[in-house]
Amino acid sequence: MGRLFDAVRVRMMAIILFAAMPIALIGGVQAWRNYHKTLAAPGYRTDLMLERVNLEIRHEVDDLGGMLRVVGHMALDDDGIRHMLELAQSLTGHHYEQIALVDALGNVVTQVGQAGGAKRLVLDDMPRFQGDVRVSYITADGQGQGIPIAFRVTVATMIGDGSGHLARSGFLTGIMPLSWQDRTQRPGDSRPDIVQRDSPVAIWVMSPNGSAAAPLCGDCGWPAMPSPMLMERVRRIMHVGRDHARGTLPDGAFSLGRVEGGVFVLAATRRNANERHAVLMFAIALVTSGLLLLTGLLGASKSADVLIVSPLRKLTASVNLWQLGGVYDVRSNWAMPFEVRQLAHAFSKATRRLARHERRLERAAVRQELLLKEMHHRVKNNLQIVASLLNLQADRITQPAAREEFAQARDRVRALATLHRYLYAEGGLYNLNMQSFVRELCGQIMHAIGEPDDGRITLDIQVEDLLMVPDQAVPLALIVTEAVSNTIKYAFPDHARGTLEVGLRQVDRMRACLWIADDGVGMAAGRVRRGGDERSGIGLQLIRGFARQLGGELQMFEENGTRYVLVFVIQQPEPDQDDI
Repeated sequence: MGRLFDAVRVRMMAIILFAAMPIALIGGVQAWRNYHKTLAAPGYRTDLMLERVNLEIRHEVDDLGGMLRVVGHMALDDDGIRHMLELAQSLTGHHYEQIALVDALGNVVTQVGQAGGAKRLVLDDMPRFQGDVRVSYITADGQGQGIPIAFRVTVATMIGDGSGHLARSGFLTGIMPLSWQDRTQRPGDSRPDIVQRDSPVAIWVMSPNGSAAAPLCGDCGWPAMPSPMLMERVRRIMHVGRDHARGTLPDGAFSLGRVEGGVFVLAATRRNANERHAVLMFAIALVTSGLLLLTGLLGASKSADVLIVSPLRKLTASVNLWQLGGVYDVRSNWAMPFEVRQLAHAFSKATRRLARHERRLERAAVRQELLLKEMHHRVKNNLQIVASLLNLQADRITQPAAREEFAQARDRVRALATLHRYLYAEGGLYNLNMQSFVRELCGQIMHAIGEPDDGRITLDIQVEDLLMVPDQAVPLALIVTEAVSNTIKYAFPDHARGTLEVGLRQVDRMRACLWIADDGVGMAAGRVRRGGDERSGIGLQLIRGFARQLGGELQMFEENGTRYVLVFVIQQPEPDQDDI
């Protein structure tokens, strides 16, 4: 993400987006609110339709209950009640399927209506107190799981004997059909606004478990069943026990709720022309805004490329060419901004100064390298002279122990001379290749000790191509000199044959391991055979001292020969001056 915003054009587009964001946010919020209201409008319409259906059914239940209360308060015998029920049925246009008088045991005493009804009612569905009203619904299957088709309104009352005396308790009940089709509308009835043909709102009565539905108006042209997707959503809502829910559909909305008596009613509607137009305009406005914003961003990107990025690219290319050794040359023109022209001019002045400074540094570096080579050359020559003097002095000494001490000092000086010769000859003034250096150093030690080239001692060099700074190469060379000298002198007495292994490898990124091993008789046994004592000489002391100088710990094992192991931290070589 950070590298993405490194580009000028991306930053300019980000600035434009940041500047346009408040206006776009305000416009987007306003458009989203309008769009949300447009989407919610069908839901409000279906909620209103459910309220109206519930209100109409409640009014009709109240009318029927009130009428039954009035009849129940009249001191009439059975025939008189029948005449009153017939009169009520006539006044309501024979709307009710049944109006009946039921005794206290649930038996129908008298009834009127279009389809009659049950001859005996279940007492559990009856109200318990004088004047109470009980509303229940009747399903198509009569088992309580089918689609509700009617409401039963029951009023508890006392039946008279015709002379004004109360004779017995009973019930007045009426069955009110739930379907509103073929209804004789009375003046002022508001139902035609709900049940009308080709209405945008369709209403269904649901079964208690949501498995079936029937239109509230059978002759309004509504679908016989809601869509399978809507039925599945309704079943999930009813399963969780919610009494009211509202949701959206691809082309509208729906509302599900309970009305009088606990009947579930589902209302679904389609968007009208204005709502569809509003949704379409929202989509058009969204796409148009996106296209305009994209066009603005592309224009800004192209303008930034022509006016800013292209001049900067030319300036960068010229600087890179100058860095690779070419000539810095950037010509200012009208397309370059004033700041870029100033930057190009400043670079031009800086490159000229840097060129002069680099020439001075190159001459100084050449002189420094020549001086350093000369120093290593003279140190090497002086060390060789010292080694020759030690060798001459050793030839004049008659005592073997003293001659051997001089020879050891000569070998140490020659090791240092060899190191300086490598630094001078190979041009590695800062780093030393240990592979070739150790190989030559070991051969030189064997030759100086006088070991013949008959293969009695096999020299096995296992040194990796490893660069090392001179500060570490010096103690390492002296360790190898002392250890190899001791091995040749003491490990293979009496012209015994064997193998001397010298190894150096890099263990990991920070550490290296040096080991020197032989398969001879061991240092202690070798000294005894040569007539010396078993105590440690100056050679082992020097080895331990140089190991501490390298920052490592020397381990020495004497099983089937002698083995020196040193693990130390590598100092990182100085980088090549050409790579800086």
